[in-house]
Amino acid sequence: IFFKFADSEAKEGHRIDPNVWRNTSESGVKVAVYCTSFASVVVGLLKAMLSFEPSHIERNKGAFYPMVCELINVQSDEIRKLVRKVLVEKFGPLLGLGQDIRRGGSLRDSLLSDVTR
Repeated sequence: IFFKFADSEAKEGHRIDPNVWRNTSESGVKVAVYCTSFASVVVGLLKAMLSFEPSHIERNKGAFYPMVCELINVQSDEIRKLVRKVLVEKFGPLLGLGQDIRRGGSLRDSLLSDVTR
């Protein structure tokens, strides 16, 4: 679903009124294209991924990471924010990055402090 959604959004997303992306749950059936019909499904999948245990992410990182990366450039602010959260909270720790984010720091500050250490 992630790959098909990202492909559809890349091909057809520019034709969609930007306001459609503001609330995916209301826009799903109004526009007859895959990228808006499945936006709420993608949101749900990303939220589910945020609840996964670290061991589950570790075991499936080869499948999960490329799927999440496919969604980086979509127009939906809601999806992009969830993608950032998944990358920071689930994949950052696998790479030893972003440890300070959970304590209220920013990713930028965390990365800069890693470089200066």
